[in-house]
Amino acid sequence: MSHSNNDDDDNNEKISGLLLTKIETSSLDEIEFPIYNINDLTDNELNILIQNFFENDDCKNIVDIDQSKFFNVIGICAFDFECKPYRASLFGEKNGFKNIIIKFFNFLKNIMVEAFCYTSRYFEGDGDNDDNIIHLIGNIIKNSNIIERVSLPGFYLKNNALEILYIYIRDHINLKRLYFDHFPKQKMSNKYIKHLNDIIKCSNIEIINGLHNDDNKYFFENLLNNFFCSKNPNLDIRIEYINDYYLSKLSNMIIDKNINYLKEIDFSWNKITPHGFLTLFGSLLKSNNENIIKLNIQHTTFDDDSVEFLGKLIKQNKNIFEINLAGNKITDKGVEILYGYIIGNTSINKIDLSINNGITNNSSKIIKYIVKSSYISIFNIFMTNINEQEINEIDEILKIPINKREIPFF
Repeated sequence: MSHSNNDDDDNNEKISGLLLTKIETSSLDEIEFPIYNINDLTDNELNILIQNFFENDDCKNIVDIDQSKFFNVIGICAFDFECKPYRASLFGEKNGFKNIIIKFFNFLKNIMVEAFCYTSRYFEGDGDNDDNIIHLIGNIIKNSNIIERVSLPGFYLKNNALEILYIYIRDHINLKRLYFDHFPKQKMSNKYIKHLNDIIKCSNIEIINGLHNDDNKYFFENLLNNFFCSKNPNLDIRIEYINDYYLSKLSNMIIDKNINYLKEIDFSWNKITPHGFLTLFGSLLKSNNENIIKLNIQHTTFDDDSVEFLGKLIKQNKNIFEINLAGNKITDKGVEILYGYIIGNTSINKIDLSINNGITNNSSKIIKYIVKSSYISIFNIFMTNINEQEINEIDEILKIPINKREIPFF
């Protein structure tokens, strides 16, 4: 009996000593960690180890679980451990990693995960193609009905992973985004294009990142269908593959489906020409989108001709708050066109015309009058050809309280 108590005490002491160290930096080179080999822990010990980790403090962190010459790192950013969502992310080396991820994934599949990231960017071993691991990932997704984002290795686009994951992702309500980590990106075969399309059509996934640009055309309309079915008011397609071809399809869907509830629109860093914007703005006007509050169209080829159609959209939307046109091809002519639509506006608070080289000192007087005659408090014009003195004068006018400005009534 006494011997049993000693064993219990030893086990309790071992468990109470399980505590992961949290750090607030991503650099692991010169940091010494307490070393725990997950393979030596029982499931109960692993659960306690992770629970202590979450309950210890609130900082976001990186944790070294098994430090060796080729250490395995499990990084976890948590909101809370007790039945509340948190994020889990795994990165590791090839040697011995399979057993670790199986053990950890078995833990994750029993709790609520808000975002899941499993990337094996630098290797592609047999363990990573293991069906058991893919099924575990599927269970994590299926059992976490709050999960919104999932990141997977890029080579899942060219093996049977998508066919397996279909079972777990179909009819998932909250999963919206898939990201495939792959360098370099490779084109998918027809077989795997079908698997991914099947997943999209039976789920609510709206965005897929990490695909080869040539493959995006196979999924674009089905992803848009999911987006519009959810009545998401925020159309966010920045840093994507969108060009005039895709924008034309999008514009047609906006009209055909009578999409009139958009509030925030972001097409930044896409290969869209002025003709594409003409098509987009035309569809927004025709479908009576009157509740837009933010427009972000930075770093495209937006030009003076595009400003005219933007002005009509501003006129139709009485609550538009922010417009970002930085990094485009707007000149003094475009500023003059914009002036006609903004004077007397009482909703726009911020305009960004930075990095438009065609804007010169000739626009300074117009910009000053725009600010004096509106509710604008932020007007960015850095890296244009307006000199520093004029910029400083505009900044001083921006400091004038709204109730002391001369705003004409329209």
